Order: sequence, then structure tokens, then C-alpha cells
Amino acid sequence: MAEHPLVEQIADKNVDIDAFVKAVWEDVTIREEVVRQLLTNSNIMVYYHCYYIISKASEEKPELFYQYWGDFVFLLDHKNSYHRDIGLTIIANLTKVDESNAFADVFPKYMERFNDDKFMTAQCFVRNLKKILRNKQEYTTQIVHELLDIDNICTYPARQKALLKSDIIEVLDEVYERTAHQEMIAAFVRAQADSISPKTQKKVKAFLKKYTL
Repeated sequence: MAEHPLVEQIADKNVDIDAFVKAVWEDVTIREEVVRQLLTNSNIMVYYHCYYIISKASEEKPELFYQYWGDFVFLLDHKNSYHRDIGLTIIANLTKVDESNAFADVFPKYMERFNDDKFMTAQCFVRNLKKILRNKQEYTTQIVHELLDIDNICTYPARQKALLKSDIIEVLDEVYERTAHQEMIAAFVRAQADSISPKTQKKVKAFLKKYTL
């Protein structure tokens, strides 16, 4: 079966992502095809460029992609970690328009990626929590408690855990002023002051200075 004519353009290493973002916003046929290629094409140059297009397009206009919610949820268990990253990112974008709270059914599965087989996917998970917490504030307490329990939940080597805590501190910064768990968060951040990760040490200093702790 012949490839769709869009595939060659998308696979080009110099693909114009912004032009495709505009195209998927304006043309439902193109939108459906780019989503299809994202979900089914095994060529990394195709599905990863589709990821760039859809992640950017869905961040600004999530309502156009909510109908594919179930397809992106399916990616959370994909054998390929890149696809799990894609699912994490696009679901986070779509929570902005999740008025029926489909995320409630997905939440446990989503949180499993905190201790993903691939450390980079765990990083992707944590970074996307900032969007989740903006769009789904009712999950703040559960998410904060999970993040603060990283040493018991995550099984990564010490250096990776230390680095992941830099991303966690960024997420905690997102919610600090509107949470009832400020003391717990402050204690966690202070405990990383002598982290073996220079990046985490830097985040600790910035956090403590910001909140005069």
C-alpha cells in the first residue's frame, strides 16, 4: 500500500513544524492523517515529527484533539518509551479541555510513569505534571504526596534520582503558593541542599530564595 503523500514531507529532517501546526488546525483531513501517522507509523522520523506537530498544536488548541483522547491514553503502555512520552505530553495538554474528567480513570496509569523503565520517560512525566496541576488542581494533594515520596517510589540509581528531584522542585514551585503542604514541600527542598546533582542544588537555592525560606 502506497504511503500517504504527507509522509514524505513530514519525514524530511527540515520539515516546517509551524506550517504543519497551522495546517492541522485548519484542515481536518490533514489533522486526522498526522494523528494517524503519529499513532501507527514505525519510522521515528515520521512519528517524532508528528509528535512535534501535535504536541505544539494541542497545547494551543487542545479542543481539536480531545476526540483522540483514548488513542493517546493507549500510548501510556506502549513498549516504545518514545510513544509513552508522546502519550504523557499530549494527555497533559488535553486536560485543559477535559470537562468530563476522563482523566480520573487515567490518573493511576499516568502516575505509574513516575517509575518508568526509562529514566527519560520519568523526566517527561514529571515535567508534564506542571500542566496537569494547572488544569486539574483537584489532584494537587495526591501528586504532591507522590513527588515527595520519590525515594520510596522510584528505583533509579542515586544520581538519576538526584537529577529527577530538580524537575520535581520545579513542579512543587508551581503549586507552592496554593497548597496546604508548604511545610512538607519546604522540608523536602531543604533536604536536597547538598544534592549530588549540581542542577538540583541550583534549583534548591532558587526556590529557597524565592520564598525566603
